[in-house]
Amino acid sequence: MTFSEINPNSDESKAALARAFDAAWQPFIAAEGEAADTAENRRRLASRIVTLAKSGQTDENALGEDGLIYLRVLRAAARLSEQPSRQPSSDLAPSWHDEGGHSFTPETVKAMSAALQRCLDVLPLRIPSDALQLLSSSILDQASRGERDPERLQLHALEALKTR
Repeated sequence: MTFSEINPNSDESKAALARAFDAAWQPFIAAEGEAADTAENRRRLASRIVTLAKSGQTDENALGEDGLIYLRVLRAAARLSEQPSRQPSSDLAPSWHDEGGHSFTPETVKAMSAALQRCLDVLPLRIPSDALQLLSSSILDQASRGERDPERLQLHALEALKTR
């Protein structure tokens, strides 16, 4: 079935989109836990799947996989922004560190999350998971070097993607 012209009244279209949603939702909740079962996450997934379908994606499995990747990236960014930073005078407050041992403030994590979202906003809807990993790694690398501007983080990440 092609989705380039979705008929919202078509039972076939509704069923195909629902199967793609379920294919993404179930593994998302299994990985992220019941706390991730929110109306906002459901809305994000449904919106992403419909947008991908309208853009011409015809494979239900690919719709589900793309939706799952999208939700997992957004959830990872949200987790980063939820983690408090370590105060210099306190060993009680946890902080977020990258693999290189760099600590990031909540503001830096927000900038990294914003940069990743900006990348996703300008790229084609279907990008492979390794490209998402490259974008995330590039943003993390630049932030660990002191960059805090979401626009510059985005530009560095997109450049890294171009040169891979």
